[in-house]
Amino acid sequence: MERNRYEYVIPAHDVDGKMHFRMVALERALLAASGKDADKHGFGTLNLIGGEGISWVLTKFAVDIKRLPVEQDKVTIETWVEGVNRLLTTRNFIMRDEAGEILCTATTEWAIIDLKTRRPVNVIRDTNIADYATGETVSAELPGKLPQASGDNIYRHKVVYSDIDYNGHTNSMQYVQWIMDSYPIDLVYDRQAERFEIVYSKEAVYGEDIEVCYEDVADDMTLFSVRSAEGSHFVSARIKWKS
Repeated sequence: MERNRYEYVIPAHDVDGKMHFRMVALERALLAASGKDADKHGFGTLNLIGGEGISWVLTKFAVDIKRLPVEQDKVTIETWVEGVNRLLTTRNFIMRDEAGEILCTATTEWAIIDLKTRRPVNVIRDTNIADYATGETVSAELPGKLPQASGDNIYRHKVVYSDIDYNGHTNSMQYVQWIMDSYPIDLVYDRQAERFEIVYSKEAVYGEDIEVCYEDVADDMTLFSVRSAEGSHFVSARIKWKS
């Protein structure tokens, strides 16, 4: 089955003070292509919310980065559904530059929840997504269980209006924003991520006080944990930095 391709031009607000494409912007661009593709085939979020009162939630995201685009670069994002079972589906991505060279590959895992009960529902029963599963893998692999960060490097934040999405919980990209905000800016500027992976475990909701902890476990590896002020765990993430 042919991959679907979506074009994206890198805007100024997607780069940081060193002209790096922000990690949250990279995830946003990929997930926007995912949303367009799902809408095209009839199983997008608006189809689900408007019909059955159910919605997609992201459970895992991983991206392997060769090179990041810069402001005004035109990129093409290819995306397709790899596989699906009763509770989960996997969607993959390739981002290319104008010359067709691969910039990054990414993979995601998704579930569907009932917006009233917040419980998972049967992906195959409630969508036609299985008709579009190709079985085609990508070089990036889904993360397994990630270790939690520990230590005294803590960034604190209260979940506010702009963090909340149409599912009524913190948008998946906001966790990435908090993670990058927790890390010293000079280190973010001096380093380039080679791989970013994140596992979403629990929803953070409006008004909650959250803490982001980071721990450099090696010269090229940093762990991140997002938790409530009371210690409830929301998200684990890991960055492998280019040497």
